[in-house]
Amino acid sequence: MSTTELSPRESEIVDLAIQGLTNDAIAHQLELSTGTVNTYWLRIRLKVGGQGRTDSVARVIKERAEKALRTANIDKDNLVEHIADREHTLLELRASLALLELAMSQIKSAVWATDKNLSLYIVANGAMPTTHFGVTWEVGKSVYEIFKTDDPKSPAVAAHLNALTGEETTLRLKGEFSKMVLKALPLRDEHNEIIGSIGIMNYVGD
Repeated sequence: MSTTELSPRESEIVDLAIQGLTNDAIAHQLELSTGTVNTYWLRIRLKVGGQGRTDSVARVIKERAEKALRTANIDKDNLVEHIADREHTLLELRASLALLELAMSQIKSAVWATDKNLSLYIVANGAMPTTHFGVTWEVGKSVYEIFKTDDPKSPAVAAHLNALTGEETTLRLKGEFSKMVLKALPLRDEHNEIIGSIGIMNYVGD
């Protein structure tokens, strides 16, 4: 699949979805009926694949990002100078994809990306507040600070450390975070090398 196969209108609908608009909001903005927008989504899914709107949009974002990386004009001799910027792009991409999936589901969530030292690189809180249990979730904080522990064996920290080895973990947290479910997964670059971790925390209640 290539996003060049999408018509201008289909690309416009995908772009609005990326911005967080619902189908009703897209219909309103484009002065279309919701039924027409749904028809466009059927066409989009036939072209790009995916089980639903969220999956299709994620596939388009991924394809666009990969194309940008492929076409980037980076001299091999100067590659080291571009590593930081390249990793920043990849972190933003994967964190954005995770946030998109959650935002489309309209659930309370927080998404973050870390480097290999478990320092937060990107934070997106979705419908949740930026401060949880007395700790402000912001770039520069470490996973240890976020979950208020120095113990690498603490379940939340261990999940992120496991992600750095390639393992995905989903667990219901305990203590003051007992109403939360945490998922930690590896963050990989275009060469499939692990460059950090992604954390997704959902509020599930009692």
